[in-house]
Amino acid sequence: MQWQAKKQVLVAFAFTALVGCGDDDAGSGMTHEDMFPSDMQAPVDMNATDRPPRDVPCQDESIGALNLLETVATGAITEQAPAPDFEHLVDARAGGFMPSESYLYARFTDAGLVKVDFDDESALESTEWDISFRRFVIRLNSGVAGPSYVVAARTAGGSTFDEVASVPEGLTFREEAYMSASCEFVSDGSGIGAPATALSSFWTYPGCVAMTGNVFVVQLATGRHVKLEVLGYYSPEAQAQCDETGSITTAERGSGNLRLRWAFLD
Repeated sequence: MQWQAKKQVLVAFAFTALVGCGDDDAGSGMTHEDMFPSDMQAPVDMNATDRPPRDVPCQDESIGALNLLETVATGAITEQAPAPDFEHLVDARAGGFMPSESYLYARFTDAGLVKVDFDDESALESTEWDISFRRFVIRLNSGVAGPSYVVAARTAGGSTFDEVASVPEGLTFREEAYMSASCEFVSDGSGIGAPATALSSFWTYPGCVAMTGNVFVVQLATGRHVKLEVLGYYSPEAQAQCDETGSITTAERGSGNLRLRWAFLD
């Protein structure tokens, strides 16, 4: 793949998406439940645990659509609360609103969420990561994002993190399918150019990146399950203001710093 040439494709798209993400006051006011219902993607049967890496479709198209890059992310993952209910701060700023770094790649371990140093090209060929972050986008290692089998399901509306003590019955797990079968980009419908990832509904956009409180179950390639909630995209003060009012007036926003709460369910 000719990465140096192709990574410049749709740079304008990336700039529009990132600048629009909570740093102006325009927004649709729609929620992801309106824009991206849970049945938009086809379900995946992920029962087997001993599976070889898969071919990743639409790689060339993904380079332009997601502005995939070759520079390893310099951000860190910082533990803020230990097991069993981990909390981590993920520096997903990627160099700013116009990203100059790859997604930050990580894997879930008994010791916490651990960063793995992949650039975007290498990650397309590796099963050694579970989840990746850049600004407001979170991707899992499956489907069009990577060769592994990490999938996710959203729990029932109104579920809280503490209430999810085991894997709920009837969940529909989904792999990453933000590129169509014909390799066309699939937007989440927010109006700011975000891809329709399996975890897209952790946020909504009334004019800033507000948290929905949705709780997800992530199934790893090993068959283990993780419950996960994204608590924030901004600094705590700015996030509280965004969630309560739909806008941010404070000068210190700290955008691109994702706060996650998660725990193993088995």
